[in-house]
Parts: sequence; structure tokens; C-alpha cells
Amino acid sequence: MNFRWASALAVLVGIGFVLAGCSQSPLSPGDLAAIRGTSTPPPVVAFAPDGSLGYEWAPVGTGAGDARPAGSILPRSVSASSVIDGSRGGTVRAGRFSVKLAAGAFAGTANVTLSMADSTLMICDVSISPQSANGFRSPVQLTVDLASPGLTDAQNLTMFWYDPTKLLWVNLSAKSRVSGTTVTTSLDHFSKYAAGKAGW
Repeated sequence: MNFRWASALAVLVGIGFVLAGCSQSPLSPGDLAAIRGTSTPPPVVAFAPDGSLGYEWAPVGTGAGDARPAGSILPRSVSASSVIDGSRGGTVRAGRFSVKLAAGAFAGTANVTLSMADSTLMICDVSISPQSANGFRSPVQLTVDLASPGLTDAQNLTMFWYDPTKLLWVNLSAKSRVSGTTVTTSLDHFSKYAAGKAGW
């Protein structure tokens, strides 16, 4: 009899936490991360065909950032590459993202590529060849412009880095700044990045 009563009480407490809301729950994303040692995937900015802004959970695993699964909006991939002289710096743009390298960021010349598997989902890959140039003497700036009919201020948004070793998204809010509808983040290396909600 005591076992049934304890089980019923546990169910009621669980329902209470759910009804109290995500931000009030003791198991909000930050607490879950501490318990599991992993990060809850962030809600990434996604644009509908009419330009309105919404959110989708960031993918994790080996295909993180790939095009959306079949049955969703047809993906529109975009990519841009440029050979950049490290002593002069330069900028590469693809979709709503741009990456700016300051003069002296690296030695010699390198090919910088910025790509999005789906231009309506705010996840990008930034790469540099040769790989030996992927470490900068001065921070590189990654910027995303999230202007849309429903967004005039990106204050609640930030950038995330995908850690392929730990298979988790890392919040870069400490390195990010917001100006109007743009979010700019200082990078010390190129990898996979996403723009999304800073918290629940």
C-alpha cells in the first residue's frame, strides 16, 4: 500500500513540475547539462518561406547541421569560398552569415569557405584550407543577420558552437554581441556554428 502511495505522489510531483513551466523547473536545460554532462540542443532560428522567424531544435550527432529531413521544406544550400591573404584579411558571405578576418589573422594565403546546408536554418560551417591556418592571431568575426518581419531586436539570441567530439552545442554568449537584428561572435577557430535562443 505504501509503495502505491509513494508512486502516486511521485507522479503528482512530476506533473506539478511540468505545469509550473520550463523556466521554473529544477530540471531546466542548464541543470540537465550538469546532471548528464551534456548540453540540451538549443532552439535554432529558422525562416519560413514568407520570411517569418521560428525555431527548430539544433540537430546533434554526425549529421548535425545537415539539410532538414525529407518531408520538410526543400533545403536550399548556399556556399561561398574566397582565397584570402592573411596579411590583408577579408570577408566571405553566404546566406545570412558572414565571416570577417582582420589583417594579420594568419600567415600566408588560405581558402576560406562558408556554407549552409539549408539557408532557412541558421546553422553554418566555416572551414579553412590548409587546416594549419585554423587558429588565428587575432579573433575572427562571425556575423548573422536575423532581420525578419517578426524580429526587430535580437537581444535574446546568441551564437552556438558545435563540439563534434562531445556531440553537444556550446553557448557562446560570452563571446557574442547583439546590435539590432545581428549577432556577432569572436572566433578563435573555424567549425560549425548556429544562431539560436540564448536560453529557454
